[in-house]
Amino acid sequence: MTLEDIQKRIASNIDQDYAGPTPGDTSWELRKQYINQALSEWGQAYDWQVLYKEYNTLTSTSTGNASISLPSDYRKIASYPKVGSDELAKIFPQDKGMYTSSDKYFFEMGNYKDGYTMVVHPGTSNGFLSSGASINVSYFAVPTALVSASDVSSCPDPEFLVSRACEFLFRAADDNRFVVLKQEADTRLARMLERENTQSLADNNFSRVRTQEELRYGFRIGRD
Repeated sequence: MTLEDIQKRIASNIDQDYAGPTPGDTSWELRKQYINQALSEWGQAYDWQVLYKEYNTLTSTSTGNASISLPSDYRKIASYPKVGSDELAKIFPQDKGMYTSSDKYFFEMGNYKDGYTMVVHPGTSNGFLSSGASINVSYFAVPTALVSASDVSSCPDPEFLVSRACEFLFRAADDNRFVVLKQEADTRLARMLERENTQSLADNNFSRVRTQEELRYGFRIGRD
């Protein structure tokens, strides 16, 4: 569903008008803000698999600089980053004094405003990575904001964005109907969470032992 489609759905609910506002006008821009606010809420609510990304790079300096700038859409590390042949565990930067010079680990520095940096302690005598070492970082990203009318939402249920944006509009107008829209949006968010945590038969890669209830009776953890 594109931004324009979402705008039309909102207009159908709020204005009883299927066409929706014109891109660039005041109503369009206001509703776009609410849509992106809802998109950000969805992105922060869980570690969604659709927001999983991998960042691959190489040490670029001759000394093997151990500070690695992470992508601008970085939100949270997803698994052990791999540097060369080593998978490194994460520590808090204030705890680095508890480790020896030969230990291998990494920690994060930075914030959303300034960007994030991964600082690697490779356990080498000089404290640097090997020149040209490969670096693989898996992470969960911040969802990309919708800007132009043709932009497509990464949210798997864009009707959540419709409901939440309508809720924001009613709430701003001091219209008590926002309560109904809030319940509807919360329900859609809960359904997305359930789908995210419900394994299909194709997901059985034997990485865990499934129970007899799951195998024979359709039992799902967190639902039954």
